[in-house]
Amino acid sequence: MLWCGTAAAASHHYEALATYNDRVYALVSESVDVMAGDYNPSMIREYDANLNLLRTLMLESAGDTAWNSTSLALHNGKFYIGNVGSGWGGTLPGSVWEVDIAAWTAREVFNTGPGMGVQGLAIANDGTTFLLTADSFFTSITLHVTTAAALSAGNLGVSIPIPGTGWIWGIAWSEADQTLWVMAGTELQARNIAGDHIRTFTPLELGANIGSIAPLEGGGLIYTATDFATTSVGRITRAGSVYTVHSNQVVNLGGDAVALAFRNHHGRDRVLLREYTFGAAINDTVFIYDPNDFSTIYNIPNWTREDRTLSNIRALAILGNNLFLGTYNSYIPGGSQESGLIARIDMRNLARADGGSGGGGGGSSGCNSGFGLFTLLLVAGLSLLKTRRK
Repeated sequence: MLWCGTAAAASHHYEALATYNDRVYALVSESVDVMAGDYNPSMIREYDANLNLLRTLMLESAGDTAWNSTSLALHNGKFYIGNVGSGWGGTLPGSVWEVDIAAWTAREVFNTGPGMGVQGLAIANDGTTFLLTADSFFTSITLHVTTAAALSAGNLGVSIPIPGTGWIWGIAWSEADQTLWVMAGTELQARNIAGDHIRTFTPLELGANIGSIAPLEGGGLIYTATDFATTSVGRITRAGSVYTVHSNQVVNLGGDAVALAFRNHHGRDRVLLREYTFGAAINDTVFIYDPNDFSTIYNIPNWTREDRTLSNIRALAILGNNLFLGTYNSYIPGGSQESGLIARIDMRNLARADGGSGGGGGGSSGCNSGFGLFTLLLVAGLSLLKTRRK
């Protein structure tokens, strides 16, 4: 398969993707030494639909710098970006930045101070804005509920302490379910739009400690649960005030498996699950599921470009018929770790296995012209060690 897009330096990481009008935007962090918490300023890159890089905006202004950016939300033509800072045990401050897309300007609107960082940022359609901040050792976690306009002025609104122990923290807003999902260490919390607690889901209910979350546009949440040696996939549905956990829909996955959600070109919810082997110079193994029927697995074991592997997928975005992916890193033959990649797939080429009624004919011109070299294996019920528990 022919991949589009390259990484310019040996430490660039694609952390989040978004589309606006006919453009694709990538949030890119640049690490000097991840273990030491050393980072260069983050940036926003703008691409056209063919992944031609149009412009780059560095997130630094008047002495302020966005370190280790990981969260991206779009509202009213502006991006809001959450930055971790130096992370574990470090002193670089986290922050929130606002990017005006039309003016192509960036400014810092909030600074956490040294030893603190932003672990999550999400915005509802009505502008309600959620910000999760934490110290670098995850001993003090706070949920802030405000509005995008207030955040732009540096006002964090209501502050709510979040209980929990463990290392996995983050948030995601589900517009369909009007639920704020909070990964709280080992547990998962459901909260309403005001930030009020509704319910906590324990590792026993989920199948293990919370690992990742992915709200579906049509409603419901896909999550992974992990003990860091093996991972399972589950789904939570909502009917009125009742949340129901459907755990262990897929089991026996690798310890670093993450779920991402998207809607295909037919408007159908899909789940992309990737398995990443930490520190290994091999590509991710990718599975695409219909979340309504986890017995059908689309197994994509060879998502590589000719000269490097596609490794540690972090983000997805949709524009027209194209599915865009961003990765944290990649590897070249011989095992050398390289920067992440941004890539494009014409979803019409997945239609034959993804339940679409049309398509499957030749790919579009340009970057997708090599898609015929790619093999998509359709497996029902069982694929290697990945199984559906009925």
